Amino acid sequence: MSNPEFELELEILKEQRIEEMPEAVRARMEQTYQMLSSMPPKPLPVQKKSRWLRKVIITTASVAAAGILFISLGFISPAMAETLKQIPFVDSVFRLAGDLGLQNANEKGMTAAVHQTVTHQGVTLSVSELMYDGSRLSLVLTRGMPEDTNDTFYELWGNEQSPEGFVNNIDFFINGEPVNTSWGLSSGGEQAPDSLIVTTFESVEMPDEFDFSMKVRLAKLNQDFEFNIPVKKNTANSIVLTPAEAKTHDHIHMRIKRIELSETSTRLVVEIKGEPGEGIRELQQKIPDKYKVSGFLNIDFDLTDEQGRIPAFIGGSSSGEGDSLSYTSMFEPMETTPNTVTVKPYIRSRENKIYIPELEFIVPVQ
Repeated sequence: MSNPEFELELEILKEQRIEEMPEAVRARMEQTYQMLSSMPPKPLPVQKKSRWLRKVIITTASVAAAGILFISLGFISPAMAETLKQIPFVDSVFRLAGDLGLQNANEKGMTAAVHQTVTHQGVTLSVSELMYDGSRLSLVLTRGMPEDTNDTFYELWGNEQSPEGFVNNIDFFINGEPVNTSWGLSSGGEQAPDSLIVTTFESVEMPDEFDFSMKVRLAKLNQDFEFNIPVKKNTANSIVLTPAEAKTHDHIHMRIKRIELSETSTRLVVEIKGEPGEGIRELQQKIPDKYKVSGFLNIDFDLTDEQGRIPAFIGGSSSGEGDSLSYTSMFEPMETTPNTVTVKPYIRSRENKIYIPELEFIVPVQ
């Protein structure tokens, strides 16, 4: 199919040269070319629905040729940039719909292009982008959506279930071993309705490099979709704080095990214990009821810098073992490297936060 404006832009670009290209731009162009070149060599049909993944007819060969040209020249005109927005997979779901940390990772070339697609019973799932910074792993999961639905993948994920009432699920594995970890989903938004952003490993200690496996269970199909991806930590200028201070109030013995600051996330790990020799059950019994929901300690945390700026909360989890409770909270990255980080525990009363100043920590950043 001929597109005169597109071809004219290509002819103009052939006559132009640039001596050097910024490394971040080069990395992004190479990532884009790799994603495009992995697509099957056939025309992409236009569908009736205006979805992010289905907007133009263009052959893979044409896209690949354009990708080579863009890599060699290192820039495109505004008109060409507008044309490229219509090409599947050129734009990043992390950039379009991710939190601030994922947007930063995309901008700085800290994400990995993944080219894995699995099809069962006529349904296709694919993984296209991945970010692992040592504190969390996030990836883009995309589904080829049925033509008889106007639902997004996010809506379909929550609504589908098997006749027996089972719901969709994801299991995670590291070097072949299952990992007991929390995980969460966020929507790809209006510009990527066929996609989800999956985030996990916020509550477990992870190696810098490992073989990552993910088993996505679509309950309605009674089918597993398995992905296997080598993962390597990719972050820069990270700061790890392990303050020794501990505080006690209302039978709660609290210490900050770890604060991790990076360009992609802020991670807080807090440990709570009772009196020496007490187990979790005794601890829960002694803590005043104002800190509890349904008989269990229910505490959350805010972080602020010295200017009182609070990064947005991404997710978190809690667990108990032996004589201690562990709370992991994940936030977006700080706007700038702070001089201090203040940890502010709180409980909720309806929609209000009630802070516990006696358990507040001010941690200097070295």
